[in-house]
Amino acid sequence: MTKKRDDDSWILIVLFLLFLLIIYVASLGKVDVGTNFSFDEFKENKEQAKHRHDKLKALLEKKETLKTKLTKRFNRIYLAVRFCFVVLWGLYLFGLYRIGWVQNLEDAINYSEAAILVWLAFNFLTFGNLSNLNNFLNLIKMKLQNWIWGKYIDIDESIEDHKLEIQTCQVTIQKYN
Repeated sequence: MTKKRDDDSWILIVLFLLFLLIIYVASLGKVDVGTNFSFDEFKENKEQAKHRHDKLKALLEKKETLKTKLTKRFNRIYLAVRFCFVVLWGLYLFGLYRIGWVQNLEDAINYSEAAILVWLAFNFLTFGNLSNLNNFLNLIKMKLQNWIWGKYIDIDESIEDHKLEIQTCQVTIQKYN
C-alpha cells in the first residue's frame, strides 16, 4: 500500500512540473518566477519626475551631438584611408613612369593589373582563398570604427534607451497632472 502512494506522489510532482513548464512555454518565457520588484521611481512627486525628465533630455542631446561628431570623424578618416590607397596606386604608377616602364595608358593599365594579381596572389598565400580578401577589407574598416568610436560603440542603443525613459517620464508627469 505504501508503495502505491509513493508512486502516486511522483506522478503528482511530474504533473505539477509539466504544468509549470506548459505555463512558461505558453507565456513565451515572459513569466519571471524570480523576485518581482516593483520599482516606481517617481512615487515621490511631480517635481522629481520633471527634474529627471530635464536631465534625460540634456543627456540625450549631448549623446546625439557626440554621435554626429563621431560619425563625421569616422567618415572623414575612412575617406582619408581610401584616398591614401589611391595615392599609393598613383605613386606606384608614377614610379613606374619615372623608371621608364610606363609610356602610355595601356602600359599603366597592364602594370595596374599586374599589381592587382600580385596582391591577390599574396592574399591567397596568406589567407588561403580569395573570398577572404573582402573579409580582410571589412576587418580594416571594423578596426578603424573601433579606434574612432572606442567606448561609445553602443551609443545608438543608449540613445534609444534614453528616449524610452524620457517617454516614461512624460507619462509620469502627465499622470501627476
